[in-house]
Amino acid sequence: MADDSNVPDAGELHELLCRGRWYRSLPLELQQRILAASRVRDFAKGEVIGLEGASPTGMSAVLSGQVKLVRQARPGEEFLLYICEPGFWFGEHAVLTSDKTLVSAIAKTRVRLLILPKREFDRIVEEEPRYYRHFAALGLEHAATILKAFTHASSLEPEARLRGQLALLSLLKRGEDNADAPVELPYSQSELASIVGVTRQTINQLMQTLAAKGLIRMDFRTVRVMKPEALLASL
Repeated sequence: MADDSNVPDAGELHELLCRGRWYRSLPLELQQRILAASRVRDFAKGEVIGLEGASPTGMSAVLSGQVKLVRQARPGEEFLLYICEPGFWFGEHAVLTSDKTLVSAIAKTRVRLLILPKREFDRIVEEEPRYYRHFAALGLEHAATILKAFTHASSLEPEARLRGQLALLSLLKRGEDNADAPVELPYSQSELASIVGVTRQTINQLMQTLAAKGLIRMDFRTVRVMKPEALLASL
């Protein structure tokens, strides 16, 4: 754990992590092993947490703040994939496969993470192989969501791409924290434009259309999805 005197104790950390469905669903003994083997680390806004293509160092859970997951589309251009909020785990793919990291993680705000180092993950599953399936389930769930997002992103119609992406982002968040509809997503119009692959002006027009249909509500740097399933209904 970090040396900072403000680091929560084990009970507080457990409570914070239980915001996420995956950790909350784990056997108590595995929860305790993860807590005992992990450390807390703070990152400043804009600080790089992990780089695409790097060797795996561990998997992380957001305790506070927000983390952007991005992938480089071409030199100098980043493609936003997801904004992680408290309770969300990331980095499990590289830890499970020992392959290079697929995405970069950047602190969107000041952020505090719980980090399970890869060597500690390896020790946990070596000592108790049946725990591997819990980590694999997390990785497969995220992979399935990315595949669905890719399917919608390949649509030729910008409105269909936006509807699909908003629905999937909402369902992913709901799956992580059991949030009921409506679901509030921490994405600005510029960030949504990056995800959908259109201009900010086009996103504004598309969102006005969806808002007029009662599917979303727009707030400052956030969008509230009223019923994620309704966004997918006509796709």
